[in-house]
Amino acid sequence: MLLKLKGLGITGAAIIITAIIFILSGFYIINSGEEAVVLRFGAFQSVVTDAGVNWKVPFIDKVYKANVSEISRLEFGFSTVEQGSTDSTARYSENLNEALMLTGDENLALVEVIIQYKIIDAKKYFFNVDSPIETLRVISESSIRRAIASHKLDEALTDNKFGIQQEIKESLQRICDKYEIGLAITAIQLQDVNPPKEVDAAFKDVSSALEDKNSEINKANSYRNEKIPAARGNAAQRINEAEGYKSSRIDYAKGDVANFLQILDKYQQGKQVTRTRMYLEMMERVLPGIDKYIVDESGNTVKFLPLSENAVIPNP
Repeated sequence: MLLKLKGLGITGAAIIITAIIFILSGFYIINSGEEAVVLRFGAFQSVVTDAGVNWKVPFIDKVYKANVSEISRLEFGFSTVEQGSTDSTARYSENLNEALMLTGDENLALVEVIIQYKIIDAKKYFFNVDSPIETLRVISESSIRRAIASHKLDEALTDNKFGIQQEIKESLQRICDKYEIGLAITAIQLQDVNPPKEVDAAFKDVSSALEDKNSEINKANSYRNEKIPAARGNAAQRINEAEGYKSSRIDYAKGDVANFLQILDKYQQGKQVTRTRMYLEMMERVLPGIDKYIVDESGNTVKFLPLSENAVIPNP
């Protein structure tokens, strides 16, 4: 009888211990910034977003955790062999099969791209595609090659890097949304764009020539910006002088016209007297400082118009 009780006690203890282990094995921790997708019997059950200790049904529920706050990085055309530090520089290895591309002006270029992304929907990320990161790599290659093929080499090298990066980002995000991968593309960076090594020297010569061209254009623009304002100032000054001269001549002409009209009016009132006065005034200007005697058509001296203060009016 005693053995039977002891046996029941051991069994009960074992059951209790098993129950405790069963319950404890269901606890799991979600860190800050993580989400957990819970499956029950292989079917989607819920998404847990609360950080801290949570519990699932052991052996029945499965939990898949994803960090939705972390920015991840995908390298295209190269791979990082060793991360850089304060004591050493980072080392990279090229992937020529990925990096070699054809530009819109039919030039070959080695294009290295960094794709930054994060998980925004854990459920879609785990269950909509078999391998979301490999899927992202495939669609990234498609988007990058399409963008590079749509632009000239110079645009990819310097002129339009930002525009190409934005084009790749928008294209990649559209495809991710279409496939419902649960990823958000946060940034695209053209890490390095170079011509193949076989033609690198020629491209450097072209780049140097372009720099010289831009330098000369800048010099010409500087000279233009210096000369054009001076020329415009001189032109404005000449125009103002001409306007002043024009106004002066018009005023003089108007004065001459007014004077002529006055003389004409007097002339109309007494033509003969006016003729005689004008003749006498002219003679005074032509023969100044001498005594003058004026005779009329009959030979008689004009005695009623002394031409000077000392003039003597003779008797006829």
